[in-house]
Amino acid sequence: MPHTLPPLRRSALAVALLLASQTQAQESGNLPTGTSAAAIDQVTVVGSRARNRTVFDSAVPIDRFGAREVENALASGELGAALQALAPSINFARIESSGAADSVRGIQLRGLAPDQVLVLINGKRRHASAVLDTESSFAGTVPVDINAIPPGAIDHIEVLRDGAGAQYGSDAVAGVINIVLKNARSGGSASLGYGANHTDFKPTHETKTDGQTKTASADYGVALGDAGFLRFGADTRSRAPTQRAGFSDAGWTSWNSTPADLALDGKVVFKSGDSHSNNNYLFYNAMLPLENGVDAYSFATLNQRKSTGSAFFRYPGDPSNVQALYPQGFRPDTHGDMSDISAVAGARFGAQGWNWDVSARHGGNLFHYDLSNSVNASLGTSSPTRFHLASFDFRQNAVNADLTREFDAGLPAAVSVAIGAELMHETYQSSPGDAASYAAGPLTDAPPGAQAGPGLRPQDAFDGSRSIRSVYADAETSLSNQWLLQAAVRYSDYSDFGHASTGKLASRYKLSDSLLLRGSLSNSFRAPALVQTGFRFSTLNFNSDGSGVQTASLLPASDALARAFGAQALKPEKSTNLSLGLAWRPERHTSFTLDGYRIKIRDRITRSSDLQSDAATAYLASIGRSDIQSVAYLANLLDTSTTGLDAVLNHDLPLAGGTLNLNAALNLNKTRIDQVHQASSALAKIDPELTLLTDNNLFRIRHASPKSKLVLSADWQAARWNLQARATRYGALQDFSFDDSAPLVDGVHAQSFAAVWSVDLEAQYKLSRQLTLIAGADNVFDRYPERVRQTNNASYGGALPYNFINPIGVNGAYFYGRVRYTF
Repeated sequence: MPHTLPPLRRSALAVALLLASQTQAQESGNLPTGTSAAAIDQVTVVGSRARNRTVFDSAVPIDRFGAREVENALASGELGAALQALAPSINFARIESSGAADSVRGIQLRGLAPDQVLVLINGKRRHASAVLDTESSFAGTVPVDINAIPPGAIDHIEVLRDGAGAQYGSDAVAGVINIVLKNARSGGSASLGYGANHTDFKPTHETKTDGQTKTASADYGVALGDAGFLRFGADTRSRAPTQRAGFSDAGWTSWNSTPADLALDGKVVFKSGDSHSNNNYLFYNAMLPLENGVDAYSFATLNQRKSTGSAFFRYPGDPSNVQALYPQGFRPDTHGDMSDISAVAGARFGAQGWNWDVSARHGGNLFHYDLSNSVNASLGTSSPTRFHLASFDFRQNAVNADLTREFDAGLPAAVSVAIGAELMHETYQSSPGDAASYAAGPLTDAPPGAQAGPGLRPQDAFDGSRSIRSVYADAETSLSNQWLLQAAVRYSDYSDFGHASTGKLASRYKLSDSLLLRGSLSNSFRAPALVQTGFRFSTLNFNSDGSGVQTASLLPASDALARAFGAQALKPEKSTNLSLGLAWRPERHTSFTLDGYRIKIRDRITRSSDLQSDAATAYLASIGRSDIQSVAYLANLLDTSTTGLDAVLNHDLPLAGGTLNLNAALNLNKTRIDQVHQASSALAKIDPELTLLTDNNLFRIRHASPKSKLVLSADWQAARWNLQARATRYGALQDFSFDDSAPLVDGVHAQSFAAVWSVDLEAQYKLSRQLTLIAGADNVFDRYPERVRQTNNASYGGALPYNFINPIGVNGAYFYGRVRYTF
C-alpha cells in the first residue's frame, strides 16, 4: 500500500495551503465578478423565513451550490451522486444485486438514515418513495427518491445542516435539502453527453469498459408579462449495467455440488454492479403576475424510470432450478418500472399587512416490480419464467398557507413573524403479484414461489390512508446590532399515531463584521411513514415433510401475530439537536465555518431480526399457525447519539487571467447506540432467549458509514477555459463478516476497510459564447474500496469481491464528454 499522510495531517496541510494563498489575493485587489466565494453572500431560502438572510449571517450552517457546481458534479446524471461529490456531510450508498434497491436509492446526511433528511423543491415538501428499503444498512426506511428530480431543472441547491422539525415538519432530523428550479425568463440551453466506466478489474484480471451512459437535456425560458416567466425542459439518461462480480467457487456456493455445478468453477456467474437504467424527465417552473399584486406560480417534475438489476445465481443442481428450463443454471433479472410526479400550484399576495403564500401540491410514486429469467421450481416445467411480483403506490396531497410580516417592536431591527398551517392526506396501496409468483406447486422438494421473489400474496396486500394537520409559528429579530435570535414551534396531528410538538431556538452573535458565533437547540421528529405502517411481505417454503407451506413473514406492527411477538404501535422518532459553531471571513474572498453537532434520537424505527426458535415454533403450533416459520416487524427499537464536526474553508484568488476558487470541506461523524429495546414481556413469554436485533444489525448502524469525509477542490474560471479538480477522501469504516476467522469487534466477526481517495477532473472550453465542450473523469485513478477477506464465507466463494457499503462504489473510473449549447 502506498505511503500517505495521516488524515488529520492531510487536512491541516490543505487548510494551511488555502490560508497561505489568501495573501496573493489581498495583494491583487478585487476579483472579477461572479466569483464562487460569493456563494456565502447569497440569500438562502432554508433556515430562515426572513427575507435577505445570507448563508454567512445565518444562525445555522447552510451550504449553497450554484448551477455550475451542480452541473459539474452531475457527470453520471445521478443527483444523489452529485450531492455526495459536493457536500462532505452527504453520502450516497450504492447497493448492487439487491432487487428494488437497484431502482430506488436514498442519500444520508450526517450519517443518519435516508428518511431522516427532508427534501424540498422550491421550498415545498417532496414526497417519499413507495418502496420500503429491506436490503441496505438501514432496513425498514422509506427514503425520498432523490434521483427522480430532473437534473437539468436545477438552478441551485441549499443544504441546511441542522435539525429543523419545528420549521418544516417531519423528517428534518438531520437537516433539509432544498432544490431550487431554474427560473430565468429568457434563453435556454441544450446538452448531449456520453460516458463510460473504464477500469482495471483486478479480481478477474480484466480491463473492462461498461456502464455506458448517454444523457441529453434541454430547457427554455419564456417571459410572461413584465415580470413573470415559464421555464420548461426535458432530460433523458440511459445507463448500461456494470459487472463487478468475481470468479465463483461452485463447490462452496452451490446447494449440493453436482457435476453440472462444479463445471462452473472459476466462471463469473453472479452479478455485482449498477443496474441497467433508463430515465426520462420533464419539468416546468412558472410565475405569472396577476392584478392587485397577486403572483400565481406553479412547478412540476415528472420522472419515468425503468431499471433491470440482478439477483443471486442459481446453480444447475440446486432445488430452486428446473434443469429442463435452465440446464446451465440461471440468474434472475429484477425489473423496476417507476413513475414519479410532483406538482405544486399557488399564489403569493399581500393582504392586511401580511404576505400570503397559499398553495396546493400533489406527489405520487408508483413502482411496479417484475422478474424475468426466473422460475417457480415447485411448478416444474409448467412454471412461467417471467413474473409480476408486486406494485406499490404512494400518493400525497396537501394544501397549506404561509403568512409572513414584520413588526416594529422598538428593537434595532423589525421582528419577522411567520405563521402557517397545512392539511395533508396520504394513501398507500400495495397490489399482489401474479398467482404463479407466490404459488406452492405440486413438487414439494423444490421451494415455492418465484426465485428472487416471491410475489406479494393477496392476503399481504394493503390499502390505507391517513390525514395530517400541522400549524407552526416562528419569529426572528435582532436584539442588538450584533445579536440575532430565532424561535420556532410546530404542532402536528396524525390520524394514525397521534400528535407531536417541536420547538427550536437559534442564535447568532457577531463578534465583529467578519466573525460570528452561532448555535441552535431544537427537537425534531420523524413520523412513521404510511408505507412502514402497512407493508407486509412473506417468503415461502414447504414444511420438512412437504405437507404444507411455511412463511417467514415481515408483518405490520399492528398485526395480531406481530403483537403476540411483542410489536407495539409505531411511534414517531424524536430527536434533540444541539449545534454550536462559528463563521469567519477574514477578508472578502476568504471564508471559514466550523460547526459541531450532537443529535440524540429516541425510538428509531428499524426492522427486527427474524424471530425463530424451537420455542417460537411450538408457540405458533399451539395457536394453530404452523404455516408460520418466523416473524419480523418494524419497531421503535433504538436510541442513538450522533456527534460530529463540519468544517468548510473557501478562498478565491486571481490566477492567469481568471479566478481560482479553492475549497476544503471536512465532516467527522460517529454514531453511538445508547439503548436497544431488545425484548418485551410478550416475547419473553414465547422465548426469553429471543432478541429483536442481532449483533450484526447493530454493528452496521454503528460502523457502516465512514467516520470522516474530506473534499478538496480547485476550480479555475477564465474567459474560455474552466478547469476543475476535486479529491475526496472517504474515511475508514467497518462491516460484519461472514468469515468466522475475522477479528471480533463489539462481539461480531468484522472487517475494517481502509480509507480511500477518489479524484475527479473536468475541463471546459468555450468555442464561442454559446457552445462549450466538456471532458472529464470521475475517480480518474480507478480506485476501489478495500477487498473483502479472501475466504469463501466472506466473498461468497469469490463471487462478491467488494463490500457495497463504501460510498466510493465498485465501478472504478468513469470518463465522459459533453457538449452544451446556450441560446
